[in-house]
Amino acid sequence: MMPNVTKGDRMVGLVKYLAGPGRSNEHTEQRVVAASDSVVSVLPGQFLNEENSTTLGHELDLPKAVFGAGSSKHHVFHVSLSLAADEGNLTDEKWSEIAHGFAAKMGFDGSDGKAPCRWVAIHHGSSTAGNDHIHLAVSMVREDGTRWSQHNDFKRAQAACDELEKEHGLRVVRGVHAERGYHPKEAERARAQGAAELDRDRLQREVRAAATASLGEAEFVRRLRRSGVLVRPRFGQGGQERIAGYSVALKPPTKMEKPVWFGGGRLAKDLTLPKLREGWDASPDAVASGLAEWRAVANGERITVDGREAREPTAEEWQKYTADVGELYERLKAAPLDDDRLWAQVARETSGAFAAWSLRTESMPGPLAETAKALARSAQLRRFPPRVEHAPMPSARGAGMLLMQTAVGPSTAAGHALLLAQLRNTMRAIHDMHKEAGRLRDADRIKSAAMDKLTIVRGQLQDLQDQHKAGLPPVAAAPRVPGASLPAKDVHMEEMLRVSHLAFPASSPAAGSVPAPKPGTPDKGTEKDRGLGR
Repeated sequence: MMPNVTKGDRMVGLVKYLAGPGRSNEHTEQRVVAASDSVVSVLPGQFLNEENSTTLGHELDLPKAVFGAGSSKHHVFHVSLSLAADEGNLTDEKWSEIAHGFAAKMGFDGSDGKAPCRWVAIHHGSSTAGNDHIHLAVSMVREDGTRWSQHNDFKRAQAACDELEKEHGLRVVRGVHAERGYHPKEAERARAQGAAELDRDRLQREVRAAATASLGEAEFVRRLRRSGVLVRPRFGQGGQERIAGYSVALKPPTKMEKPVWFGGGRLAKDLTLPKLREGWDASPDAVASGLAEWRAVANGERITVDGREAREPTAEEWQKYTADVGELYERLKAAPLDDDRLWAQVARETSGAFAAWSLRTESMPGPLAETAKALARSAQLRRFPPRVEHAPMPSARGAGMLLMQTAVGPSTAAGHALLLAQLRNTMRAIHDMHKEAGRLRDADRIKSAAMDKLTIVRGQLQDLQDQHKAGLPPVAAAPRVPGASLPAKDVHMEEMLRVSHLAFPASSPAAGSVPAPKPGTPDKGTEKDRGLGR
């Protein structure tokens, strides 16, 4: 939650503006959600109009009218408390709690032993950028004529918001993780084009998918070009000997429009080229082949050579990479909760795997895209700490390759179902990490994606398996399922889904439920035994 503080000397003018239509007629259902005890002309829940907003402004200004403003010209403190657009809207009751909490932490309510200030909190709908927010108008002249101290008021307002975020389970804006915002014009462009999402959201999904599925930089470039995304390199000083960064854009709908380019760092903090390179092959041969692909892009030439992105994954690759994701979850149980860089890497790869699956199967952003977006926040750190050396970890990169390159059909549904279950277990580990760290909003976001969004995908896979059992012709050769003695097409879907059902158990698990096994091992123990209860 972000506070935006301004000061002035026109209380009546401020309140009338907040009760009015706004600069772009964005103010709707203007109403009071909270106020100090001394404000009685308009009560919480009451809607504002020209008459009562004027009365309210004069009532707030009464201490100044009686005692004067003191040595300072400004006596009106105005702050807006705003949520990010994708956090949705809060109820008036919740905003009232937040407003009273903010007033107490800032010393407006007299809880510090001094005379209280008069204040009111007004809600009037989302901003033009879609941010739900409230405004507090406060008289800095206390009831006894003394002045409220504005020393370090900006820092105090931010500190108050930091505390309120944790108390109310809101997104922690200044915490470990930080997403890139977007300009309102981007939303306007999407609305004008009738697009289902912002360009940056689509591009972020494309880049995440390509980066996760790739072993090296050359493959990354080829995957982006194959997807139809426009991509261009940013060369370092001295010619075309070094690539310092990249930009991507969607093809404009008409030839009359110019593409809108986004650098990797503008899409997300973890999608800069140096960050992506940390997960790729850095051998001299790999670096040279990557440079060759970038030069081909810059010079308008075709892809230099086809790599593994041009073929179907083998059954052996399905077995290996699905097992890798299962082993990753087992290893994460012992991962330090404060190793932010490691957890960001895991979130980036898991998000990339779902992004690849989304691009393969969703013509419009659906549950897979929403899951990828929910995980992407956990991949973006405000500051990336130095790398901590630890034993090599399994990865979800192979899963990204499988999901990007395998058609989903009746005969492959069981393999996809098991991979889905393993990825949901990885999400459970990320959820538990956030919960232990007190980032409840992030934890809830991950849980919501796993429980709600991916339940839809699980049902779709069940339908495909039912088609296969009904005798419909296979779409593709079925991969073998790790730990199974039969091909995936002969394994009943309910067995495949047992893992994903238990990845995020309900608050009261069904009696007799059995925890999911590690790939290739028999069922043993309860969730608590396997470390899920931490």
